[in-house]
Parts: sequence; C-alpha cells; structure tokens
Amino acid sequence: MWMFAAGPGYDMMKIHYDLIGLFEEGVAEGKHVLEITGEDVAAFCDALMRNARTYTEDWREALNRDILKKLGKKSDSK
Repeated sequence: MWMFAAGPGYDMMKIHYDLIGLFEEGVAEGKHVLEITGEDVAAFCDALMRNARTYTEDWREALNRDILKKLGKKSDSK
C-alpha cells in the first residue's frame, strides 16, 4: 500500500493504525487473518485505499491541469 501513497504518506499512517487496530481486535477475538479480511484480500486492500490520496490521483490532477492550461481553460479543482 505504501507504493500508492501520495506526498509524505500521512494518509497511509492513519490507514495502517486503523488496520493494526482491526487486526488486534481480531486476535483478541481469536480470528484468523482471512476471517478479518475475507478471501479476497485485494478487494479488502482496495477498500482501505478508497479514502487515501494516491500518487495516481496526484498525477491525474496534474495532467488534467496541464492540459487545461495548454488549452487556455481554467481548472475547477485546486
């Protein structure tokens, strides 16, 4: 997940703390990892990343901003 973090990665710190808490609760309840994540671990990770700012979002915004700038139009974001 760190590979997808944008900027200094502070979004990822919150996600990791929440994930650690989730796993600690699971261990306290005697659950195995797949009981917490479900069989589709990739989907579980995708759900975790939904609220994180990623480098691909930053890249997409910068690309759109540059294109609009070249076309002489104003961007609605930032």
